[in-house]
Amino acid sequence: MMLSPVKCTAKRSKSEPVIHSLPEGIMHDIISRLTLKDAVRASLVSTNWRRLWTCHSNLCFDSPTILNREYGTISRSSSRRGRRRRRFIRRVDAILESHSGTGLRRFGITFALDARHTEHLDRWLKFALDSRASEIAVNLFPVFYKGFVRSYEWEDAYTLPSHMFSSQGASYIESLELVFASLKLSRDFYGPLKLRVLDLQSVHMSEGDLELLLSKCSSLECLRLGRCYPVLNLKVQKPLCRLRNLSVRGCQLQVMEFSAPNLAKFEYSGQAIPITLGESMKPTEATVTLLGYDDTLEHVFTELPKTLSHVETLSVNTCINTEVVGFSNCLMKFTHLIKLEVTVSILGDSRIRNGILRLVSLLEVAPLLQRLELNVSAPLALMHVSCLSFETNDVCLVLVAFDPP
Repeated sequence: MMLSPVKCTAKRSKSEPVIHSLPEGIMHDIISRLTLKDAVRASLVSTNWRRLWTCHSNLCFDSPTILNREYGTISRSSSRRGRRRRRFIRRVDAILESHSGTGLRRFGITFALDARHTEHLDRWLKFALDSRASEIAVNLFPVFYKGFVRSYEWEDAYTLPSHMFSSQGASYIESLELVFASLKLSRDFYGPLKLRVLDLQSVHMSEGDLELLLSKCSSLECLRLGRCYPVLNLKVQKPLCRLRNLSVRGCQLQVMEFSAPNLAKFEYSGQAIPITLGESMKPTEATVTLLGYDDTLEHVFTELPKTLSHVETLSVNTCINTEVVGFSNCLMKFTHLIKLEVTVSILGDSRIRNGILRLVSLLEVAPLLQRLELNVSAPLALMHVSCLSFETNDVCLVLVAFDPP
């Protein structure tokens, strides 16, 4: 008895689901687009999917994925936190034991671990390096800490293996992100590295190690440094010719010297310090936040143009003391500046306006300026400065916003 084509198709679909008969290349592509949690669930469908899951290219372990808990639900009980850490470690170990180590592209750990868990973290990083992962992200910042990391807390921070950058797998890393860790280079570190992105946040390392690391990263395109300690003098002698984006925030620097001829975007947040970025550097966009309670307007007009003379779009956060009159040095010009956003915090005696009137110099230092946005934060006693006005035909749009604290 012959079955109709329709009945044959129906019979085959019952015995063998169509998704199981897909070409292996398509199944690999489907698995690679799933999150780690969904990939594990998919492995329960069949032995084929279970085999493909062991080649998942994205292994990112965090609390929502491994423990089904959001970051903000951390317990104040140290014993309960300890149990969760142990459960997290067991599950990560189990997943890595099942993974084949092939096809790994991104490897990430986001969990509050420290020096007590060095054995596990070393083993996980070795797995990532042996698997030739091109992106590695390690975020160990404790979610119950707020603000800056105090010096004594670095004693508890995890220290990356000194031989990490000397291993063969390090040559495959293109992106490295570290948060709340200590980094020390081994004496036999020779490089070079193929890093394109380096992001160090709350990382404890010497300025010598940082300079040595950067000198071996000739392919670096993006560098982000935040609250790194105890780096004071950041000087990189070797030109970073491919560097396009540079961000340095809250690092308590005293001097910064870079040579980045192709830099396009620059961001700095910290004290007013000497910044040298190379003679041939021509960034088109910059954001500068000068921290502290001292008058820093003169630094904006006399020092920043030396570094950012070719910038076209500039955002500046600065402080003005009403009692400071004039400038002690000659004003420099932003010869290419078109768009300027200035956020000013006004301090000092509310009865004195001379310091505030120096803002008029904004139009003098930027002859090509087309748009000026001025945001002023001042005590209520100083709100009468709204009578201050700029008269010019060159600026197409002037927006003045007063934001009392």
